[in-house]
Amino acid sequence: MENNLRTLFVKQHLDLLGPRTSFKFENGIEFKLLKSFQGKVSLYELLLFFKADVLVTPTRIAAPWLKTLMDKPGYVQEMESTTTNVVDITQVDLSEYDLVITHDPIIPEIEKLKERFPSTVFAYILAEHSSWQMHELGINYDLFLDHTLNSVQDVVRLPQSINFLFPRVPNKLKEMFSLKRETIFIDYRSVGHFMSGGNNNVALDYDKAQDYLNKLNFPLPLEPLSKTSLQPYMFNTLKENDSIQYYSKLSRSKYFVTIANRVGQAAFDAASAGALVIGTDKSNLHSRLCHDVALMNGEFSVEDVVEKIKHLESDSVIYQKALKHQEDFISLHCIDHPNKIFNQAWKIKTS
Repeated sequence: MENNLRTLFVKQHLDLLGPRTSFKFENGIEFKLLKSFQGKVSLYELLLFFKADVLVTPTRIAAPWLKTLMDKPGYVQEMESTTTNVVDITQVDLSEYDLVITHDPIIPEIEKLKERFPSTVFAYILAEHSSWQMHELGINYDLFLDHTLNSVQDVVRLPQSINFLFPRVPNKLKEMFSLKRETIFIDYRSVGHFMSGGNNNVALDYDKAQDYLNKLNFPLPLEPLSKTSLQPYMFNTLKENDSIQYYSKLSRSKYFVTIANRVGQAAFDAASAGALVIGTDKSNLHSRLCHDVALMNGEFSVEDVVEKIKHLESDSVIYQKALKHQEDFISLHCIDHPNKIFNQAWKIKTS
């Protein structure tokens, strides 16, 4: 089942994740679109998957995570000076769209929009799943897209919460990045975890962290850390564009190590880009995505991760089996499943 739904993605103008201008999707935009992600790229493949138009609307509702950023000196001014073509969603004709997805439930007039556009499915993603307060605002949407997988697998009525891992486009990434796999990428949270003995996986000093990486003895070269990734919320104050470099690193990495206690979307970025993810059995998502041979179990050290990768390097059959398991998971849950649920929702909405 292919996705043929005309889709609009909507974010607020002070939301740092994703493009900072409204635009219509067109073929050939892939690299230009990736450059527009100046920090976290977790929604990039979603936009490619749906070939979604993007609407940047004025900020009216601030989730706790966004309020924290807005209170930082200079943040609002930086976002306003770098964000263009901001359009009020209530002034847009949404009848051309089958599906509207918003980053957080950010439309106070959602009931009026549903009345005006009865054939359009309105869905929202929580930017941070800890922002549970936002569900009160999202109650009148058609779908809550639950990337923690605490909901159900099929849409049987509207409104409803539904399990939803971000859609992925592995075939498109292979076209965009055709690189030889010869490195290992250890995500910044895992570096912090190893450096601190499990006490800290976020706030890192770049020079100390890079020096730590340089001293490790893995069987393949290690990718350098990104300074942008170490910024709070990955808010890029360095005037660096790290997004293309990020996917380039993933696409030349044979292994991606992500074992720290907070598991984000990076494992799925890596899996979609074709790197074998070394995860941890402490994560429910890793236990689903990763083959058993690619999971770290119980308490372990960085030396145990080295031995795990050495074992995989010594047996190409096991490596390929683990990679196939990962590819099958992405195909089922990040391609087939989102196609299925949105078609289910649209049929209910239009019946």
